[in-house]
Amino acid sequence: MQLRKFMLIKSTGNGFWFDMHHVLTQLYFAEISGRIPVVYWGKNCMYSLDDSADAFGQFFRPVSPYSINDLENQKFTYFPKVWRSDNLREEGLFYNTEITLEDIMDCDADVVVQNCFIEPENMMYWIEKHPMYGFISRYLYGAMLKKYIRLQQPVSDEIDEFYESHMRGNTLIAVHIRGSDKVVEVEYLFELNKQYPYEINKQLRINPDAKLFLLTDCSDILEQYSEMYPGNIINTDCRRVLQRGPGSHFQEYEDRARKGLEIIKDTWLAARCDCLIGNGYSNVSLAISELKDWDKSAVKLLY
Repeated sequence: MQLRKFMLIKSTGNGFWFDMHHVLTQLYFAEISGRIPVVYWGKNCMYSLDDSADAFGQFFRPVSPYSINDLENQKFTYFPKVWRSDNLREEGLFYNTEITLEDIMDCDADVVVQNCFIEPENMMYWIEKHPMYGFISRYLYGAMLKKYIRLQQPVSDEIDEFYESHMRGNTLIAVHIRGSDKVVEVEYLFELNKQYPYEINKQLRINPDAKLFLLTDCSDILEQYSEMYPGNIINTDCRRVLQRGPGSHFQEYEDRARKGLEIIKDTWLAARCDCLIGNGYSNVSLAISELKDWDKSAVKLLY
């Protein structure tokens, strides 16, 4: 172990799939730099059960045989130098310490700590010998998901139970519609959302008996589409807000792990559908498109 180099991938403290895309990018960088990845989502994570829990481990199996416990070694050196063996679980002061791939390649420290999102396109062309060289982010994320991300058994069981009870045997159209705080990022969001019925109806003309698996953060969107497509909507039971309200991921949960589980459940179930209609600006829609090798004609992301 003394001869091995590590990368500690911490939470950015943002939304679930933003954090997951951060993890997937850093897993790619760990491969390029020959470091062993360790993921630890600490007390700044929105989905942590409590301040001492590793939120990533609540949902996913470890990405390597090592944990943050192994990295808290007084003999180790760390980069950036603000990190030490006794503060790896801290947040706040050390947040946004951005490291480039060049920094990692030139670094001889035992542990590199990454807690800031970097666009993979900015680094992807750095080393030609890596098999992911030249891939756009969607395919890189998809490859890293397939290679490293494995659900914990209770999470997988809950997803399977819902699928068997509500979805199996149907042709399924996954429809992901965002509202609430997404309008801050996409100012014409409500105009974009008007495109959905056209795309849904186009799919229903091909498969008239198809069911719609609706993912939405908004209760009024769910109500609207239940009226538009009576008897055709399948949805999970999760916390929702009003279309013009604050984001559901900012809502207080007695069990914050449940907040993350709701997102995972919807995302993995949507990836079992036959086609996807989603929001091209949403990390959730992008994640669904990355979770399996869809036929190109089966994915429609709206912009």
